[in-house]
Amino acid sequence: MDIDTRVELADGRRLGYAEYGPSNGFPVVAFHGTPGTRLERLFSDAALTECDVRLIVAERPGYGLSDFHDGRTLLSWPDDVTQLADTLRLDRFSVMGFSGGGPYAAACAHKIPGRLFHTALISSAAPYTVPGLTDDMLSGNRVLFDLALTDYQAAAQQLATVIDSPEVLFDLFEAPAPAPDKITLSDSGFRAMYRANLAESLRQGMTGPTYDMAVIARPWGFEPAAITADVSVWQGDMDINTPPAMGHYLADTIPACRQYILAGCGHFLAFSHETDILRTLSGCD
Repeated sequence: MDIDTRVELADGRRLGYAEYGPSNGFPVVAFHGTPGTRLERLFSDAALTECDVRLIVAERPGYGLSDFHDGRTLLSWPDDVTQLADTLRLDRFSVMGFSGGGPYAAACAHKIPGRLFHTALISSAAPYTVPGLTDDMLSGNRVLFDLALTDYQAAAQQLATVIDSPEVLFDLFEAPAPAPDKITLSDSGFRAMYRANLAESLRQGMTGPTYDMAVIARPWGFEPAAITADVSVWQGDMDINTPPAMGHYLADTIPACRQYILAGCGHFLAFSHETDILRTLSGCD
């Protein structure tokens, strides 16, 4: 396992990534949440080994080791992913996006379906332009996304005055979490991983995260209904970060989509359903 790896892209930017699991396993390229980094591991070593999955966590621009990319869009991300896959000599692979990483996985499903075996959208954000999808979202999240959409640089400056340490950022995630998420966040292994992940997400300051929020909240540049790739949507019915309306919308709109609406689960459902998700991604289900 190497957690400090970068690949140079065609435009000279560097993209950070980390690999976990069997090196000869089925390749799955994972897109972290908002914020997040290559250190975000939603699956245990045991589950990766059991499902024979080589997990490659790619950092979006402005996070961790990945250079900031002003002007990027959702549809520019599949180009970065293709270059990473070519560098790693991946012909066909799966992608998964968690939370804010979900729209980026959907963009790959739309733009490069021929390279993908499967796409999993896990607790995924849906288009913010669709009326009603953010009604049941945590109010603080709505405010942050609206602020970032209006002026991401001003949002970064304001957040920097509030989030002065990774611990504060972790507390902002934990305090309002529903019961199932509090259980996950109290697990010592998950807690250590996620705190390190959030700390690394602040390596370059707040500009990367707020720009990421703006990209997610803008019009996506494609319709989910136009996606032709094989997709699964995994949604907890107690999620307050990306509420159930978002999962239902994606599942009902994307044509070739398997829907898993999980009762009694929150935002971090991947922690308790890791083998089910990995089997779907690797084709061993």
